[in-house]
Amino acid sequence: MIPEDKNNLPAGISIEQTLLKCVHTLNSSENIKAAIQELLSIIGEFHDAERAYIFEFDNDGIMMHNTYEWCRQGIEPQMELLSNLEINVISRWMDYFKKQGEFYINSLDEVVSKDSEEYRLLTIQGIESLMAAPLISNSKLVGFLGVDNPHRCTESLLLLQSVAAFIINDIQKLETIEHKIISALAGIYISMHVINLPGDSYREITSNSRINSFLSGEKLASAQLYTAMRGMTSPSHRAQVLAFTDLKTLPERLADTNIISQEFLSFDSVWCRANFIVVSCDETGRPETVIYAVQRIDEVKRRELEYQNALRIALENQNEMYTEILQLQGNGIMAVRISDFQLMAMNSAALKLFGYANTGEFGGDVHRLIDKIESEHKEEYIRAIKNLKIGDAPHVFEWGIRQPDGEYRYVLSHVKIVRLSNGCRTWLNSLTDITDKKGLENKLLRLSEMDALTGLRNRGSGEHKIEKLLAAGTKGMFCLFDINKFKSVNDTFGHAVGDKVLVALADCLKHTFRENDIAMRLGGDEYAVYASGIQDEASGRECILRLLKQVEAIRIEEMGERKVSVSLGAVLCDGEKGTVFDEIYQKADSAMYICKNGDGEHFRFYSTQS
Repeated sequence: MIPEDKNNLPAGISIEQTLLKCVHTLNSSENIKAAIQELLSIIGEFHDAERAYIFEFDNDGIMMHNTYEWCRQGIEPQMELLSNLEINVISRWMDYFKKQGEFYINSLDEVVSKDSEEYRLLTIQGIESLMAAPLISNSKLVGFLGVDNPHRCTESLLLLQSVAAFIINDIQKLETIEHKIISALAGIYISMHVINLPGDSYREITSNSRINSFLSGEKLASAQLYTAMRGMTSPSHRAQVLAFTDLKTLPERLADTNIISQEFLSFDSVWCRANFIVVSCDETGRPETVIYAVQRIDEVKRRELEYQNALRIALENQNEMYTEILQLQGNGIMAVRISDFQLMAMNSAALKLFGYANTGEFGGDVHRLIDKIESEHKEEYIRAIKNLKIGDAPHVFEWGIRQPDGEYRYVLSHVKIVRLSNGCRTWLNSLTDITDKKGLENKLLRLSEMDALTGLRNRGSGEHKIEKLLAAGTKGMFCLFDINKFKSVNDTFGHAVGDKVLVALADCLKHTFRENDIAMRLGGDEYAVYASGIQDEASGRECILRLLKQVEAIRIEEMGERKVSVSLGAVLCDGEKGTVFDEIYQKADSAMYICKNGDGEHFRFYSTQS
């Protein structure tokens, strides 16, 4: 060791000026860490050194860490390598610090034993000489300040000695803030380690015997974490915990947050929560230093699990109760998830309406249910329910459905859209069997549209139906006829016989024309029919002749040999839009009038030349 000589300084170099620069750097910066880093660069350049650094000792006096480092351009940083070292590696230095304070080793080979761990550690860093000064706080050695391979001002340790004396205050100021934070966290966690992600190194803050029993002495944080958590975690949670503690994927998982957590069951059935907490990030925002902490949550977790289990049982019973209520409903009830059009619920009443015993018979496919709906307004119905919004009044629609036995059922549907507590948008469909009610309505409707004597449509109903066909452009033949000399039938044989003639004539219409043709009694002895699809006189003539043959065959017992005859006027409708019932009625009436006044002619087609 060479003692310092404060008076042997190279020309042009002022320790005082450099020291003032150091003091100014520390006092003028609000960022203590940045100021200390700048301070090391000043010291390193003053001594023309390759590295300047600060080591700090753990409170337990066992481990030390290279917490600050400056390197000359071209020199490889050693901070990651030296972030977690045992203090006994530099036991000789500790003696120097205690006996004489700062020291200078000008030749490693001459001073340090080549068989020592100290020599091995220094040589792998390329250190041939070094200077160091102790950091002392409250008479306790807490670290040291040093430079490697200095090339000038090596005769004086005054700068190192002076800087070490006042830098400790700023380091402690920073440590006090961190210590308060860590102390607060240590009250919550049973284990805490600071991890440097780029260097894959760690430093213990606090731990206990349960955690320590799984520590293997690994130097790398990733290896130590893997070994400790593998041993500590129960087999049932091991895979997810090892994935959580994987330091390779940690920066990405911490990209948008400052803390992530994972609950797990320990090997001895104690519930714990592991946390990664971001302490600092690099200039790109990528996590650089994190705290890994384990918290015991056994009591809280068990209460939570008990509550969840009680809630699950309650919900299961509640669902069972709701299911029973649903099944007891006389109305059919369906719930359909809108996002994928999947059936969520359907009670037995709804299944029965569609002709099923259970959902398995149609695989829960809502489309198969819709296919069974029979209505001319079916597309309108589907479009309406798809356009429903939350808060809209229920959409009401009537439709029919054919049962497997052939029976036809009428259904009244109320559809409303709701949002469930889980956010799922759902169609709720209430289905009511209105077959009996609809049957009565249809019967009343038929009675209102039917001629009571003949069973044909009455004038109002028939005219309305024909108007719809004309408006739709349906081509066909309209026939208008009445009974020749019908008044004399009533006068000679009585009105009861006249009614028999009217009924017999209606039967002729029913036998001659198709079910979908519109046949009606206009009143008295006047009848009309609209036969869709007949577009020429040849087809019309053939149809009319069949009718007249039926009329000729009428025999009324009370009338003896007297026959019934009619006069008929016909109009061909070409589907031209704008044609109305009154127009074709007048044309048919004019043709019938000509026929009635002619000799032996029973029917005639309307012609503009007539």
